[in-house]
Amino acid sequence: MPPTRISHATTAGCIPAPTPPIATRARSQAWPPPCSSATASTSAATPSLSSAPRLRDSCRWRCSSFPPAHCAALAILAPLPRRCAMTTNADLHEMSGKITPEGLQAMRARIGVLIPQPPPFNSEAHLDSIRHFCLGYGDDNPLFTEPGYAAKSRWFGLIAPPMYVTTMGETSVGKIPPNIRQAGAHALVGVPNYQSGSDWHWIRPIRPGDSIKMNYFIEGVEEKRSEFGGGKAAIVYHRKEYVNQNDELVAVYRYYFFHVEREASEKTGKYMKIEQKVYTQAELDEIDKAYENELRRGDAPLYWEDVSVGMPMPTMVKGPLTTLEVMAWHQGWGWGVFRIAPLRLGYLNRKRIPTFYTKNEYGYWEPAQRVHWDNVRAKKVGNPAAYDYGVMRTSWICHYLTNWMGDDGFLWKESDQSRKFNYHGDVQWVKAKITGKRQEGPNNIVELDIWCENQRGEIATPGKATVLLPSRERGPIVIPASAIKPTPLKNPYIAEAPGCIW
Repeated sequence: MPPTRISHATTAGCIPAPTPPIATRARSQAWPPPCSSATASTSAATPSLSSAPRLRDSCRWRCSSFPPAHCAALAILAPLPRRCAMTTNADLHEMSGKITPEGLQAMRARIGVLIPQPPPFNSEAHLDSIRHFCLGYGDDNPLFTEPGYAAKSRWFGLIAPPMYVTTMGETSVGKIPPNIRQAGAHALVGVPNYQSGSDWHWIRPIRPGDSIKMNYFIEGVEEKRSEFGGGKAAIVYHRKEYVNQNDELVAVYRYYFFHVEREASEKTGKYMKIEQKVYTQAELDEIDKAYENELRRGDAPLYWEDVSVGMPMPTMVKGPLTTLEVMAWHQGWGWGVFRIAPLRLGYLNRKRIPTFYTKNEYGYWEPAQRVHWDNVRAKKVGNPAAYDYGVMRTSWICHYLTNWMGDDGFLWKESDQSRKFNYHGDVQWVKAKITGKRQEGPNNIVELDIWCENQRGEIATPGKATVLLPSRERGPIVIPASAIKPTPLKNPYIAEAPGCIW
């Protein structure tokens, strides 16, 4: 069957009985070899995206100074003092922390120490939570949402989209000795931070009934100067490894946060010159046309032999971004690591982490996380409007890729950088270019440059992706269940240094 426009028809049916698993393979050695140049794409990159390397391109991770996604934990090893949440200390509640040698030293003391996390939004994968997650980023792919349709696919049942794993991950951390907790206490506390880049490897899909364990730790800390903040900045590199109930590695997520002194960013005001977009009817018609014509390959296989470098690629639209998109995202993804909540639960959370709350324009407390839906707060910290989460844009990129590759493909790797803010009112056009293809072992590999481009013509999120496709000659894909294992633990609370396993 040829690719068709998206159909909104539903398919009735129950979750099918367990079926034989998809074939997997084991590699005789860790893949890719440590710090091997073979892990880099051999294709020529699109010039405008050449400055967006994968995090794995070298042992010394690179990054650019840029904006946001969601905020990282402020106190992950030592709890904050249980001071009264009603304090009027302006410095405390305005998140005006400074980047100091002591703060950097404390953050470096956290490298390798497992970070306990609150219970995940989803402790077990379920049809409904998978569907809610998909709807949160605008995806009604029946492979992820309709059990009857998915049962007839090459997966023999419903699977979750790649980024669903971010809603899962139980952590179990042994008791951390007081001296280690104290060494990492108050690391960069009160310093605002923005997720700026990420690198994903998926090993196998998640299915309803799966439970996921997660090891989460910091890999490195680097001091920088900030173009956004106009002063000191720090980059903190994070790593999450997701393992299912069968002790099989499901995904590895590496990402970095850009910590910048808020006072400097307010004075710089670099992004305040951006004006809110007012769309003409012709522009709105163009957006509607893109939504109307959004293509999903579905059960029509895209064969490796039919793909060529530079071939025409579709365009997907996302936006304009409004508060609705942000709230819909939260319905499927949860509220993040800070456990923000309404009413009494919000009050208790404010007592737990008072530095995360500031007074709004009406004089009562709200979480700093509201910069994602509150224009007033966003402007106060140096932006012209509220903005999205980086993980939202990664989900949009993955949506494009799963639509393009169809049910018979597998998204193996994706990396991206949040070069520009995605403000409320912005529209993002997701585009891609095939840069290379090759066959390696049983895998039929396609490499792509992929990016989100806003209405100002700026590439807000450059990225790269690696997709596995079926072959007419070699048959279906083989999921990359490689010999890479989760990072071993020295003890119940410290991970071995993983090195450059990419």
